[in-house]
Amino acid sequence: MAEAGPQAQLPLPATPAAAPAPAAPAAKAPPKRFELPPEPAAAPAEPAASEPPKPAQITEDEAPSTDPEGEKPEEVTPEQEAKRAGRRFERKLDKAYRQRAEAQAKAELLERQLAEARQAATPPKAPGEPTLEQFDYDPEKYAAAKADFAKKNAAQEITAKQRQEAMQAETQRLQSEWETKVEAGMDKYDDWETVVGELQPNTPFSVAIMESDPDVAHYLGKNAKEAERIAKLPVRAQIREIAKLEAKLLAEPAKPKAPSKAPAPITPLTGTTPATVEGPSESDNISAWIKKRQKQVHGRNR
Repeated sequence: MAEAGPQAQLPLPATPAAAPAPAAPAAKAPPKRFELPPEPAAAPAEPAASEPPKPAQITEDEAPSTDPEGEKPEEVTPEQEAKRAGRRFERKLDKAYRQRAEAQAKAELLERQLAEARQAATPPKAPGEPTLEQFDYDPEKYAAAKADFAKKNAAQEITAKQRQEAMQAETQRLQSEWETKVEAGMDKYDDWETVVGELQPNTPFSVAIMESDPDVAHYLGKNAKEAERIAKLPVRAQIREIAKLEAKLLAEPAKPKAPSKAPAPITPLTGTTPATVEGPSESDNISAWIKKRQKQVHGRNR
């Protein structure tokens, strides 16, 4: 019987793939609960400070030798020690002297600055002003004396100021009145400007003339010898003589004014400069005569 050959295998029909199961409906999420925020994570701990390295152990081989035969300390003799001690003492002494000198210089500077400040703040003492030393440094006596001095000094200043103001007022009055007299004198005398000139109240003699009648100034300008005689007298005598002359001139009858008809003289021209007369002369007017007389007597014009 013939052996049956291998049977041909027929392909099996493919089984249909199982259909996917329907997805289950999603479960409803439960409501979210309130939760506290998570606490912050703790900072990592700092690493412990590393311990300092331990010194290396020195072995016996590396240790310095303590052999007495090794290097020995320097030996100092008593003489060297005494010299060193002396030098140390001199340095200390120099330092002390230097510090003392600096302190003294600072003290002197401060004292001088204080004295300058006091001098600038305190006005200079007046002549005769009391000082504290005069009263043995007794403050009560010194204060009383200083108050009396201030009172007297104030009174003297007031008196001097009043005297000066009175002199200025008198000088202004005299000059104002003299201007009026000058106008009257020019009306009366044609040669007034030539004979009298400009008078200033700078001497007792000129003041007495300016206080008198203008005839006195014109008369003395025309009679230089009489003016010189009066000027040589003391001040009070000058005033008396001028008063007498004024009374004499006022007692004389007034002379009519006679205008001069003669032409003015012609001065000849010469090649030389006329000599200047230093002393008073009869050709000077009373003003120039007084100035020259003052220069002759006192060496300068006043």
